Amino acid sequence: MRVFFDASVIIAALLSPAGGSSLLLKHIKAGVITGITSQTVLEEILEEDKPKKLKRSHEEIGEFIAHIGLVVRESITTKEIVPYKDAVDEKDAHLFAGALLTKCSHLVSLDKKHVVRPDIQKKFLPLRIVTPKELLEQILK
Repeated sequence: MRVFFDASVIIAALLSPAGGSSLLLKHIKAGVITGITSQTVLEEILEEDKPKKLKRSHEEIGEFIAHIGLVVRESITTKEIVPYKDAVDEKDAHLFAGALLTKCSHLVSLDKKHVVRPDIQKKFLPLRIVTPKELLEQILK
């Protein structure tokens, strides 16, 4: 199972080592799933204000990401985003481009307002757009 990770899930794992997002990342390390993200997502995590909010340095965040074994695709280009920006919120179009360009079966996010919604799901089938909890339920079946 190839899973594209949104910044929200990685940030949640940084904030709560015992939460569902952290557990999901442990499945990458165990080889149960292939976790993929993009340099664009990492840049979002490393925005100027984020390390302070996460109470971690850029280096600590980088080490965390390297340690969990996420495959990091190069930045999503503006040209790659174009086909998706009318289908979803423009700020989130890079997630759909990244998931589809890396041939992922799932996109995992905690953003229920813009990403994890039934109307969005219908637009991107067969890509499954899920929360960490939903993905964990599928893995543990």
